[in-house]
Amino acid sequence: MERNYVSAGQVQATGYTMMALSSAVVMARFSLIVWKLRSLQLEDGCILLAWACFLAMSIAYVIVTPVIYKIDAYEDGEIAPWATMVSDALFMIKVFFANTMLLWASLWSVKLSFLFLYRRLLRDLPGQMKWWYMVMGFCILHACMVHWACDTHRDAVAEIASLYYAFAVDALSDIMIMVLPLRLVVTLHLPLGQKISVAAVFALGTICVIMAVVRVVQIGTRANNDSTPSSSWLAFWGMIEAGIAVIVGCLPAFATVYRRTKNSNRYRSNYVGMSSSVYVPQDEVALSNIATREGNSTGEELKAFNTTPELPLEYSTED
Repeated sequence: MERNYVSAGQVQATGYTMMALSSAVVMARFSLIVWKLRSLQLEDGCILLAWACFLAMSIAYVIVTPVIYKIDAYEDGEIAPWATMVSDALFMIKVFFANTMLLWASLWSVKLSFLFLYRRLLRDLPGQMKWWYMVMGFCILHACMVHWACDTHRDAVAEIASLYYAFAVDALSDIMIMVLPLRLVVTLHLPLGQKISVAAVFALGTICVIMAVVRVVQIGTRANNDSTPSSSWLAFWGMIEAGIAVIVGCLPAFATVYRRTKNSNRYRSNYVGMSSSVYVPQDEVALSNIATREGNSTGEELKAFNTTPELPLEYSTED
């Protein structure tokens, strides 16, 4: 018999919260694209797909949550059968079957977004693209196995074993993706602090690994090796993991904008600092104050009153 570790209100509130947070981050990401007048890349399409799958999954979970708790109440003997009980139970089964595929479609779309981002960074490095293709092949192969392996006898009788298998593949693929740009970080001619910042961006997948660990531990340990994990618990942690994955997939875009803005501010700061060393009179400057030496036909240097670096200019006194 299933046990519910969260209330129906908590499951629905979690769904609404994660949908709001992920939607805000995704819209902010694409607002930056419009602001920077940048063309859409493959990784942007993957993020949109991940977000769409997550929204569809979360909306379905929010809708089916009352049915889950009503059926559980009937199994506990708290309520009597109702007229649409069979159709409601069938609806719940269909939702969970579809949402299993939507969950993994969302998670693997985020992985693909990182892969396509790294492809643009690695394609000019000799010998790196073969590793990229190997990781891509691994992700595609195991994504299909995770989605469609539910028809086998093993998964029908041991859902917990399937849960741990999916977790292992999920975490391993995240680690493989994070390792891909390692050589790029090592070969960058940057100060140590900036290298650490770049490495931190590439290591964002660690958050996804942590969430996958939390999800599988919470579901697996609460199931106590039972072949049927709690439906409400699956929905609760599925929405959290997929929502955070979508948010993490958007973060590299913000890191890029932050780095460019920081560099721009540093340039402006240096520019103003250089300018402040040049004395610019606030009152009108008389023409006689501009130093000239009559009778000097060879010409000499004039200094302009601007904030750009001083350039040697020659003038002629010839009439």
